[in-house]
Amino acid sequence: MPMIQKILVADDDLDMLELLKTLLSKAGYAVITAENGLEAVEKAQKELPALVMLDIHMPQMDGLQACKAIKSGQLTKSVPVVMLTVEGSMSEIQQAMGYGAKTYLTKPSSSEEILKVVKSILS
Repeated sequence: MPMIQKILVADDDLDMLELLKTLLSKAGYAVITAENGLEAVEKAQKELPALVMLDIHMPQMDGLQACKAIKSGQLTKSVPVVMLTVEGSMSEIQQAMGYGAKTYLTKPSSSEEILKVVKSILS
C-alpha cells in the first residue's frame, strides 16, 4: 500500500486554505494547514511533509521568510516548496526561487492546474 503523502498548506485566507485542503484531500493527500508563516515553519519541522505550499502574504512571517526558513532547516531543506501568490510579482517570485522554492501558482488557479503542479513535484 503506498504511503499517503503529506502536504502542508499555509495561507491566512481561510477560504483559500479550506479550498486547497478539500481539493488535496479529495486527491488522496494528507493535508496539514497553517495560518501564518511562523506556524508553517514549525509544522514543517514537526510533520516533515512531502510538499509545502506557502502563500506569500501572511501575518507574523510572510511566505518568503517561511520558505527561506524551511529551505535552510536541516530536516526540511529537501522538502519542495510551492509559493502561492495573488499578483505574481516577478520580484517576489524570483526572491522565492532564490530561497529555494520549486515553483509558484497564482491565485486563483484552477483545481486541475494545482493538482498538476502537485503531482509533477511529488511523482
